[in-house]
Amino acid sequence: MKNTCRLLIFLLVLIVGGENMSVAQTNVFQKWKAKRIEKKMSSEKRKAPKEKKIREPRSVTKAKKEQAKREARNKNEYEKAVKNNKERHFNIQSTEVKERMKQNEKDIKAREKERKKAIRKAGKKARKKYKK
Repeated sequence: MKNTCRLLIFLLVLIVGGENMSVAQTNVFQKWKAKRIEKKMSSEKRKAPKEKKIREPRSVTKAKKEQAKREARNKNEYEKAVKNNKERHFNIQSTEVKERMKQNEKDIKAREKERKKAIRKAGKKARKKYKK
């Protein structure tokens, strides 16, 4: 008799506790559902996650800056050397050769100007075709 009484009490507790547990779980799921529906209905768009910036170590950035400075300095030195060589070679020549060199430079500039003009004229049709 004691055993059956205990068994009935145990079953009663189990049933009542189980029902309460299921109600609690459904409440949680309903809250989640409600939140999801609210988010879908709200007009605000979710912010896109920001991309994380990966920073390089200071030593690397410093080395890159120094390298860029060195390259700029080398480029300037190279341009100066080319200019000096050109002047030196020009000064070495006789007067007749100097005049001919000057005339050649003028002819080259004129040819380049004409070539650019021709390219612009040829591209005019294409520009009209694709112009909106």
